[in-house]
Amino acid sequence: MSLDRIRHTPAQVRLTGVQETLLAPLYVRALDNRAPQPVLGDTHAEELMRHLDYDFRKMNFAGRDRRTVPFRAKQLDEWTAAFLRAHPDAVVLHLACGLDSRAQRIDVPDTALWFDVDLPAVMDLRRQLFQESTGYRMLAASVVEADWLAQVPGDRPALVVAEGLAPYLAEADGLAMLRNITDRLQGGEILFDAVLPWTRHIARYARLVRQTGASFGWAVDNPRDLEQAVPGLQALDEWSMCDSPYADRLPPRDRLVLGAMRSVRPLRYAYRLLRYRF
Repeated sequence: MSLDRIRHTPAQVRLTGVQETLLAPLYVRALDNRAPQPVLGDTHAEELMRHLDYDFRKMNFAGRDRRTVPFRAKQLDEWTAAFLRAHPDAVVLHLACGLDSRAQRIDVPDTALWFDVDLPAVMDLRRQLFQESTGYRMLAASVVEADWLAQVPGDRPALVVAEGLAPYLAEADGLAMLRNITDRLQGGEILFDAVLPWTRHIARYARLVRQTGASFGWAVDNPRDLEQAVPGLQALDEWSMCDSPYADRLPPRDRLVLGAMRSVRPLRYAYRLLRYRF
């Protein structure tokens, strides 16, 4: 599963709206990699940036997330690696993968089958930068539709990872996505990030949202509510960014803010990761 320099000239970026938001976490992962003590250590991120014809100065504001974004990615990487150790023959669906290099930065067994999935415009860009292999495939599809799942083996343990996707979906689309997955695949785990309902009222003031035209749509209050909405789901974990073991690497002021947030549930879990079994 290699990063391949297919083009000698920079890849053109023609993404707008929600799709353009994928460039912010790429930029932040590159910033993290430059830190004296990286959390994620994603060496591919900076290489990808060098291959893109894009003015990343537009993403300078995302620098304030230079730790929280790697916190999220690191936890998802650890859950993914643990699942693959337990199920080396698994199929992994990385939904709304953007330009993330998760399949390249963790140890994926040769017996696993990994699918990176995103919309056609994103996948056209990704194909200029990444190369498919026997165990790694790229699918251009809308993850809220069901037809693309016919290309995925349904008889293997499955891990579904969706980072930076769910909050931008309409609730009906998010629930349809989960139902399609649980109907098609034999069982496994689903990992995704979610926001509490109150955050939708302040998200409109976030610079990333204003700059790209994206907006928060789907919010999950009680994780167990999804057990009723999607038969077969079982909530396993609700992981707060405030609880990252890497939080001690933040500047003193940010550590104080996180400490205060931990004591107030609506703040502690305003933005968190959810893990389900199905």
